[in-house]
Amino acid sequence: MRSPSSLAVALLLLASGCGTWSNEDVRFLEALPTREELRVEVPVDAAPVASTEGRTALAACSGLGSAETWLWAKPTSDRLNASVEWVIGLVDVVRRYPPTSRLEDGRIWGPFDDDKHPGNELRIVILRSFPGGPDGPVVHAYSFEARRRAEGGAYSAILAGTFLGPSALRGSGSLALFFDEIWRLGMADPDAPRGEMNVAYDRSADPRRVELTLVQSPGFGLARFNYEFKGYADGRGRLAYAILDGPGNRAEVKAGFDERVGKLKETLHVS
Repeated sequence: MRSPSSLAVALLLLASGCGTWSNEDVRFLEALPTREELRVEVPVDAAPVASTEGRTALAACSGLGSAETWLWAKPTSDRLNASVEWVIGLVDVVRRYPPTSRLEDGRIWGPFDDDKHPGNELRIVILRSFPGGPDGPVVHAYSFEARRRAEGGAYSAILAGTFLGPSALRGSGSLALFFDEIWRLGMADPDAPRGEMNVAYDRSADPRRVELTLVQSPGFGLARFNYEFKGYADGRGRLAYAILDGPGNRAEVKAGFDERVGKLKETLHVS
């Protein structure tokens, strides 16, 4: 995928004839996920204090101790974050430029060329609906789409989601990132995962919550990777990882953290 700076130039050129932002444009943009929904978070300055619970059982099934299990989950999180960084850059750039096309209940950015993968083109579509009637909650559905230019025809979604709420900071939503489709279009980095990443998030209350599942990812050496995060406004929170490796070994890591004092306590469960 092209770098955000290169993409910014393309969108700037596309937007040059579209005027400035309208209030309605901003409402559509508020439906897009934020960086926090697409990244797996780990407290940066907190080192895990491993308990002895489950250490013997884990060593028996996978040869890993409690601290080692955490160190296994952390690189997986880092690799997953690296794989979605281009999506985060795309979302950030789209927020900076007016849409290319405006519909009564929709906005479109693009299509524009993917200069890192010649022959592909991209577009971003956000549609608005009122399933409960004009006075009910507003639902936004968005799709980041790609296709091979020479083939024409329909675009394929590489990221799709829905959002319910007044703004990205005060709403809830769900999304799916389709790595297999990214591979099929020749747009994947060599170390990108396979399969599908599903995310559900809720920022409408304290704590904010994020749940993420990566399934069928042989490139990561995992059959499944689950992640849960709860973050309170005062800096406290909870993390949970569940890892299923290729041979079928399962390990769970649950941790509470307090960013005010930079401490993380870990408990381990193995099955």
